[in-house]
Amino acid sequence: MIVQQFNSGLGNQMFQYVFFRQLEKHHPEARIRADLTWFAWNNVHQGYELEKLFGIRLPKADPWEIALTSGQFPHTVKGYRYINRILRIFDKGYMEKHTTDEMSMDDMMSYDAGKNIYLTGFYISEKYYRDDLDEIRKVFTFPEKELESSSVMVHNIQSMTAVSIHVRRGDYLDPIYKDRFDLLGEAYYKAAVQRMREIYGSPHFFIFSDDKDFISRAFDWIPAEERTTVTGNSGEDSWKDMYLMSRCKGNILANSTFSTWGALLNKNDDVHVIYPKAYIAGTDSEIKTLKGWERL
Repeated sequence: MIVQQFNSGLGNQMFQYVFFRQLEKHHPEARIRADLTWFAWNNVHQGYELEKLFGIRLPKADPWEIALTSGQFPHTVKGYRYINRILRIFDKGYMEKHTTDEMSMDDMMSYDAGKNIYLTGFYISEKYYRDDLDEIRKVFTFPEKELESSSVMVHNIQSMTAVSIHVRRGDYLDPIYKDRFDLLGEAYYKAAVQRMREIYGSPHFFIFSDDKDFISRAFDWIPAEERTTVTGNSGEDSWKDMYLMSRCKGNILANSTFSTWGALLNKNDDVHVIYPKAYIAGTDSEIKTLKGWERL
């Protein structure tokens, strides 16, 4: 049996789902389940969104399956602390626990699905989605009935040469994360804007962020008539920013899976995407081979 944990925000959940699909594809004979219990005790971001937005219903692991593969009962089970102490005593390595973001397809296919395996990670490498991107885009189709409030902005985006700019701040400013993720500065965005002007001529920049107050003043170096600060999509409507980014002609990304998916869902034939070399502190981002993607 294979149990994969799902956690974190929407962008990470989408990458985790793509990996879950690969597991099902390569191990059709195995019992593969999703551990969604992280969302029961962690209230960051907007919770579990895959079912609400895309109608994805994953086969859920029950507490016993989670315990069997991970050696730990989930936090939602009453008395789990006492039970987990007992499980640790009897955990003699009969289960395999994996934490990886860099598993090759060969590794995935060579899994012994007869063993109990618990997987946790984010799986952001393009090798997991590159060959199936058209099919994945069909799965990640946002609910049309929820998009009426964005119709004016969509019209504005489609009426001009629109380039999105995404700025990730939010939890990156938290003491827990500030030393883990690079906080992209003005130099990156100025270079990316200049590059997009070279490609598209005179684009109009639509600026998105989880810190609306910051972007309302941080991009004054772009003439006011050439930029639009997108506001209003916060809380449960945050996903609409991802949708709007996907409708732009080009995308300037932050070191964020949220804006990465905004670009991956972009179906424009001549799309150009600029993504940062800086990602996790001290570690460069993956070099993408997707058409039109440029690392800066």
